Amino acid sequence: MMGRLNFLAVLIRSFSVLGIIGLSAGLPSVAQAKEIGQITFVQGSDIDTLDPAISRSVPSYNVIDHLFNRLIAWDGNDRSNFVPDLAESWSRTEDGKQWTFVLKQGVKFHDGTDFSAEAVKFNLDRIRDPKLGSPHRSYYADILSVEVVSPYQVRITTKNPAPTMLELLAKESSSMNSPAAIVKYGRAYGHHPAGTGPYVFDSWIPNDQAVIEKNLSYYGVAGKPSKIVFRPVREDSSRVIELRTRNADVAANLSPEAAIELKELNKSTLLRVPSTFQVFFEMNLTKPPFDDARIRRAVSMAIDRQAIVDKVLLGYGKVPTGPFPEGTQARQEFAPVKYDPEAAKKIINEIYPGGYPGTIVMWTPAGRYTKDRQVAEVVQGYLNAVGLKTEFKVWEWATYQKNLYRPDPGKGTGKGTNDANMWLLGTGISDADIRLRRKLSTDDPQNLTGYSDPEVDKLLKLSSRELDGKKRMSYYAQIQQILWEQNPDNLPLFDQEQIIGVRKDLKGLDVDYEGTIDFKNVELIER
Repeated sequence: MMGRLNFLAVLIRSFSVLGIIGLSAGLPSVAQAKEIGQITFVQGSDIDTLDPAISRSVPSYNVIDHLFNRLIAWDGNDRSNFVPDLAESWSRTEDGKQWTFVLKQGVKFHDGTDFSAEAVKFNLDRIRDPKLGSPHRSYYADILSVEVVSPYQVRITTKNPAPTMLELLAKESSSMNSPAAIVKYGRAYGHHPAGTGPYVFDSWIPNDQAVIEKNLSYYGVAGKPSKIVFRPVREDSSRVIELRTRNADVAANLSPEAAIELKELNKSTLLRVPSTFQVFFEMNLTKPPFDDARIRRAVSMAIDRQAIVDKVLLGYGKVPTGPFPEGTQARQEFAPVKYDPEAAKKIINEIYPGGYPGTIVMWTPAGRYTKDRQVAEVVQGYLNAVGLKTEFKVWEWATYQKNLYRPDPGKGTGKGTNDANMWLLGTGISDADIRLRRKLSTDDPQNLTGYSDPEVDKLLKLSSRELDGKKRMSYYAQIQQILWEQNPDNLPLFDQEQIIGVRKDLKGLDVDYEGTIDFKNVELIER
C-alpha cells in the first residue's frame, strides 16, 4: 500500500524520530522479536461505520484495512506500481474501456462463503446502486457493466477510457464484502462486516471500542498480533496517559505538547511521519459572504499560517504551498498565501461597505486533526481582526460527519450545512483524481461546499478519460492553479504531520502517508 513506512526505517531517519537510541541496524543481535497477543490502539475519534462502501474516515479505515482485501493494492512508497491482492492478474483493451481480472481461487469470506467473480460483481453493482447512498458512488459512475466471464474471471466495461481504474479498485471503498453477510444484515451490515482479510470482526461498541481477531484461515501471510483493540480517546492528554500506563500500545493524533512530553519522559518511541493530509476550512459557497471568490481570497490573506505552524503546532506541521501537500500525486507548488490583514480588510469593505453585516458561523471537530479546535479558534481571531463577526461551535467527530454529509432533497448529494458558513476538515487522499473530484465536481456527493466551476469540471472530465499519463497530470496541475490563484474552494491552514506514540518494546508498525496504520506485522521485542 502506498506510503507504508517500515517502522525501523522510520527510526533511522532523522526527521522521523525523537529521543530514540539504539533501535536500528544492531537490533537483531541484542533482541529477539516474537508475536504479540493483544495490541491496543487509541485515536482521537471513533469509527463511523465498518462498511467500506459507506465509510469515509481514517479512524474507520484503520479497522477496515485489516478486515478486507481489494482486487489490487499499491506497492511501495512512490505509488508507481500495483500488486495483486484478490486478483491474480489483469488486462486492459487498447481503448481503455474494458478491464478483465483473473481472481484468486480458494479464498473464503469470514462467514465461510466463497470469494468469486459473482462476489466482485455484487460489490461493484452495490456501490453503484443509488439506493445504497454511498458517498463514493460518483467514482464508479463511468462503469457501464460488470460481467462474470467465468467463476474466477470478471470484466469491467466503462463508458469512456478509464485511466484511473486501478487506482479506484485499490481504494478502501472497493473492498470485497461477503454478499451473504450484506443480504443477512442489510443496513446494519456496518456493524457486522465480513471480508477476506487477515483479521476477523469480533465486536464494536460505539464510543467504547472495536475488537478484531486474527483470521486463522487467512489465505495470505497471517497477522502477528492475535487481537487488535481500537479505542477512541478524544482528549489528547488522556491518550498520552493511556500510553504511559500501558493501557495502550500505540497512540495516534498526538498534539505537539504530547510529543514534547513523551520525548522528555523517554518511555515511548515517538514517530513523526510525513502526511498527505492538509487541514482547511471549507466554506458554504451557496450563500453570502463566501459565494464571492473575492471574499474567499481576502479571508485567506487574513490568516497568518506561519504563526499557526510556529505557535500553535510548535513546528509540527508545514505552511501550505498549494492545494496538495508533499507526497500527493501531480502536486504543484506555489508561493504561500501572503498574510496581509490590511489588504483583506480593504477588499471586504469594498464588497460590503461598512463591513459584512452577518455573522460567520464556524464549526470544528475536536481531536480529529492536530490541534484542530485550537487552530480553529486562532482562525476565528484572525477573522474578527478584519472586521468579521463570528460564532463558534465544537463537535464530536461522528456527530459532526452526520451533520455535514446530509442529502440535498431531490439530488441525493451532500451540501454541508446551511447552519454554518465554514467548517474545519482535512483530507489525506493521495490520488489526484479522487482528491479533486470529491471536493470540486459539481453535484458530487462529497462536494459539501457547493463549489461549481465550469473550467474545473471540464478539466476533471478530460483527466478522467486521458490515457496519456503526462497529459492527465497536466490537467490536475491546471486545476491546482485555479484553486490557488483564482477560485479557491477552501481556506488551507496547514499540512499535517503525523505524531504517533509507540511502546518502546514494539517493532513492525507501518504508517501510511494517508494516515492509516497497519498493525499486522507488529511484534514484541524481548531483551
